[in-house]
Amino acid sequence: MKLSHTLLAVLITSASAAVQAPPLADAAPASQPGLTLTFTSADGKTDTRRARLVALSVPADQAPTPFLSAGGFTARWEGDIVSPLRAEYTFTAEASAGFKLTINGAPVLDDAAAKAGVLVKLNKGANRLVAELPRAVAGETFVRLNWRSREFPTEPVPPTVFAHDANAQPLRAAERLREGRLLFAQLRCAACHDAAGMLPAKGEGMPELAQDAPIFDEIGAKYREPWLAHWISDPHAIRPGGLMPRVFATHPGEIVQEAADLAAYFAAANPMPEAKPIDETFIPEGGALFANLGCIACHSKPGIEEPDPKGRIPLGHLKGKWHPAALTAWLKDPAKNYQWNRMPHFRLSDEEAARLTAYLIGTAIHAFPSGPKGDASKGGALLVTAGCLNCHAGLPPTTAPKLDATLERGWATGCLAPDAAARGKAPDFVLTPAQRDALQAFASAGFASLKQDPPAEFAERQIKNQRCTACHARDTEQSLWSQLEDETAPLQAAAPLEEGEGKPIATTALPPLTWFGEKLRADYAAAFISGHGGEKSRPWIVARMPGFAATAKGLAEGLAHQHGYPLIDPPLKLEPDLVKAGETLLGENGGFNCTTCHGVADKPGTAVFEAPGINLALSQQRLRHDYALRWMLHPQRIDPETKMPRFSDDDGKTPLTDTLDGDAARQFEAIWYYIQSLKP
Repeated sequence: MKLSHTLLAVLITSASAAVQAPPLADAAPASQPGLTLTFTSADGKTDTRRARLVALSVPADQAPTPFLSAGGFTARWEGDIVSPLRAEYTFTAEASAGFKLTINGAPVLDDAAAKAGVLVKLNKGANRLVAELPRAVAGETFVRLNWRSREFPTEPVPPTVFAHDANAQPLRAAERLREGRLLFAQLRCAACHDAAGMLPAKGEGMPELAQDAPIFDEIGAKYREPWLAHWISDPHAIRPGGLMPRVFATHPGEIVQEAADLAAYFAAANPMPEAKPIDETFIPEGGALFANLGCIACHSKPGIEEPDPKGRIPLGHLKGKWHPAALTAWLKDPAKNYQWNRMPHFRLSDEEAARLTAYLIGTAIHAFPSGPKGDASKGGALLVTAGCLNCHAGLPPTTAPKLDATLERGWATGCLAPDAAARGKAPDFVLTPAQRDALQAFASAGFASLKQDPPAEFAERQIKNQRCTACHARDTEQSLWSQLEDETAPLQAAAPLEEGEGKPIATTALPPLTWFGEKLRADYAAAFISGHGGEKSRPWIVARMPGFAATAKGLAEGLAHQHGYPLIDPPLKLEPDLVKAGETLLGENGGFNCTTCHGVADKPGTAVFEAPGINLALSQQRLRHDYALRWMLHPQRIDPETKMPRFSDDDGKTPLTDTLDGDAARQFEAIWYYIQSLKP
């Protein structure tokens, strides 16, 4: 007999009612970039989160947040626009319906004025902003707030000018709920605690519920037995902040007998192959790859033992962990036995993987002494009784209490206990007090939010989880990679790149992440993030975009929704006259001579030298129309470091008055039409 949704909700609420959300301490106001975005549903419930932009896209059948039901809602942005000087800006908006904007308490935009725009004088410093959007009656709900001035053309109001109180109580409470929700999924609570009827069906709802753990595949042939014993005993001593718990009671760094038995079982099941020593002559080239591919942005160097002040993942243990041949194979396909592996696919050649292995193992310094002698037969039994296969093989929960029973007892003992005495035999996830509070706050709110997940929030979680800002700047945040020259330069100097026109350049900056949701078509972005984007658009950059296959589609869709764009752009009807004008404007005779730096289809740039440009034929599959047009109008507004010149003046005119009267917007539109006419 199936339970009705109403009865199921009552049972879930009843079970979690015994769990109490810990009180949230007061905190002093703290101004940080972004805005506070509050959603109010048709039944009066509210939910709050941080927003980077006054932009939003919610398809007709989706809920705006995990914590509210699908249906009517109101979205309200609050915060400040911080202006460095007194200045005038014209605000416009593209919205589904009913958008309103006030600045410093004065109405600025409503439906009637949104497209035409309203001139506003901003004060120096903070200017209070409130924007509101109701749920569209039918179809997608969306908004994109823009501005323009005498110095720049229409553009989205950038995230760098917004500020909000990050310590406001409603926002902190909502963020704690989200942290607890993510921890519940990533720590795989339902793998041990049977949650039948409380969670969505497999493959539905919050994507992280599908997050797997590494498959036990030839473990003994990959990893050294002493490392296995240390890892199973205390994984957090090797990988701080990891998801693997201490399954057996132990003091930090101590090898317990159960871990030694499991390590012995794995070693006996798949004996270590005959080991070949690494080729130490490969170490300099491997170190250069470590720097040039961006490994150094996520990982501290293998020769460093102490914790990294920048929070990078340590690698000092690799020599004691891996058999060299196994590490080489893993580097070529990290997700083979672990789809949600945070280590992405770099599409390494055999030669590159071998050189990286030589560097990683040849310069690692941490050793793992042997512990007590393990018993393989006892280890095989522990594999089942200790619950290892619940996470690593997807077997149904067998040993832990059911989730509803755990919730009825208040969820304050076992895994969530603050000390060993209250934890008992439960695994130790080394949770911080804030993480325990977040899990209890989430449980007290019930589990209905796991059954839905807006892509915009998934994207924001994965940008943090996948450390996207380690390589890419975003909003006001510099990339970590750009701050590591003192570490990267010696590695690169040990094996310098071959110089010359058309050769990769190690010091080329990566494109910022700030505008990706507006910039890239969602279908292209999904393929690009997954590692299947086809031709490399910037071959002069030595770095390469690695593949994150498990999260690519959701990340691409979420970035589009964050910027207020649909997943599919409306089709473009080509106008022959504009196509012809665009072809002229690209060339050197009566045009901007774009083909000096940019190739077009199979025709390379004529004089690239030190300013190579992307092949323009790739733009039709990569870029959205709005972004392409504003890039051509004022590239330095998007990327101050670009070598792309600005061809239009502050009045929107270009020197090429013989074509389309020198109207920059129309000329660049014509170029876009011509690019779209090219055969893929």
